[in-house]
Amino acid sequence: MTIADRIQTLRKSKGMSQEELADAAGVSRQAVSKWESEQSIPDLDKVVILSEIFEVTTDYLLKGIEPVAEKDHKTMADVVDQKILTEKNGKRMKTALKWFLIGFGVLLGIDFISMLIYFLINGFPA
Repeated sequence: MTIADRIQTLRKSKGMSQEELADAAGVSRQAVSKWESEQSIPDLDKVVILSEIFEVTTDYLLKGIEPVAEKDHKTMADVVDQKILTEKNGKRMKTALKWFLIGFGVLLGIDFISMLIYFLINGFPA
């Protein structure tokens, strides 16, 4: 997609005529028509104005580069926080597993002692 295509697409998506865009950008309708037909390209100051009118970045208008959504950015602090959180969760899981195994071992020990006492009192089956 060329700059001409982007200008035309953005203009139409805003529901603007070439005349309305020309008035907003401070140029003639013929200038807008030439931009959209690739006969000329807007000056840099007009690109800035167009980006404000269409609420897009100049990078998008000139090169078609879509802005990255804010939530997609990860700072070094985000990465470090995630690593610390992962390490804390790992430690919590190890601690939980340790206590589960200790509890299970205690229950097995109690069961074994109970069974041993039962057999001492009642005798072993023949």
